[in-house]
Amino acid sequence: MTEEKTDVLVIGSGIGGMCAAAYLAHKGYQVLVTEALPRIGGHCSTIEYKGIKVANGVIGPGLGGPLEALFREVGAEYNVRPAGIPHYLVNGKMMELPVKGGTRALLKAATDDHDDVEKVLKAFSAGMRENPPDTMSMKAWLLQYTQNQSILNVFQTMAAATAIVSIDRISAKGFFLFLKQHQGFREWGVCPEGSIALPSSLTKVVENNRGEVWTNAPAVRIHVDEGAAKGVTISRNGKEVKVAASIVISNCGPKRTVDLVGRENLPREYLTELEKLIPASAISIHIKSKVPLLDYDTMLVVGARRVVAIFQLTSVCPELAPPGTHYIVVGADPVSELGPEQAKEEIDICMEDLKELIPKFQTHGEILMTGCFHGDWPAMFSIAGQSMSPKTPIKKLYAVGDGFIAEPGMTAMVGAAGSGVAAAKDAVAELRL
Repeated sequence: MTEEKTDVLVIGSGIGGMCAAAYLAHKGYQVLVTEALPRIGGHCSTIEYKGIKVANGVIGPGLGGPLEALFREVGAEYNVRPAGIPHYLVNGKMMELPVKGGTRALLKAATDDHDDVEKVLKAFSAGMRENPPDTMSMKAWLLQYTQNQSILNVFQTMAAATAIVSIDRISAKGFFLFLKQHQGFREWGVCPEGSIALPSSLTKVVENNRGEVWTNAPAVRIHVDEGAAKGVTISRNGKEVKVAASIVISNCGPKRTVDLVGRENLPREYLTELEKLIPASAISIHIKSKVPLLDYDTMLVVGARRVVAIFQLTSVCPELAPPGTHYIVVGADPVSELGPEQAKEEIDICMEDLKELIPKFQTHGEILMTGCFHGDWPAMFSIAGQSMSPKTPIKKLYAVGDGFIAEPGMTAMVGAAGSGVAAAKDAVAELRL
């Protein structure tokens, strides 16, 4: 077995791990990132298929938030083109979401029941000021004020399309925390080179500062001695390499991190907290066509069986597909846990939605692929409202990504990036000791 040494070793090249790696490399530390797959990025990656840059999870990042701020700080290119104003399909009618008063506009479009609308809006304002109980789901919270299914459908789309979770799974407290955390950076965009451009940009920061990124190099185990991480054994080119490191950062999810460390090295209380995390399931359907299937960049759907969002990415970035080809991604919220049989049933239901929602789909659309995010590869390892510190009970070992978000209102890509930065800042303090 060969042996090497580095200041910081990052397991996994998802956005959380790459943000930590770039931050630490920018601060002057030697960083090694090891990735099990042949490509970097995790959920923030891109697959070339039939000439189209197909998103492997993340459709597009936010603009003006903490993720973009990190890129600016480390000198990484943030090539994200702003998307247009989202449109909502409510009761068969299309509406452009206003800059202010969006919730009121959606509820009024959904129902003529003025009393219920006003009752929910009043409660909604109170919920934004004072967090509801964490033990109550958002759906249960809403049912205190209305039984109107159209109103419930509006909030279901709001939650599923943005926080990637249904209203019966997210707590009311988590939902309001999410809304408050994300108010300052509502706009989003699309990368002309595909979402993989973001971790690729951070990779350049690492490599320009004496660091390395290894692909096809899965971690075998994290070495723990006297309660502290000492390094990682990595499988590379058919051989095992033992890399000693002053700091280890894991970006491979809660379960995989525990397996690498060994359950015997972790307190029972910590393992119990990890087991409480609720992963998010999702379905994505990727479509190409020779004619535009939508008149908008983004269409959020209220009241469909499963489909909650449709993104025509080539309306923003034509570079994602060959000339004359249009690329659409459909996001759906499944009701089951998405085992093999349930996944087929759920996708079939999504197809029925698409036939009704996009008139041109059957004659002009071609399915490129479908993605089911669940199990060991969920859409997210934890949903908004949950929190798990990037610090672990093992000294000099941090865990980052969307399963380890310190701020409970954060989630998905922004939360994962934030966990990476938080871990990196703590690591700097340890490295200076």
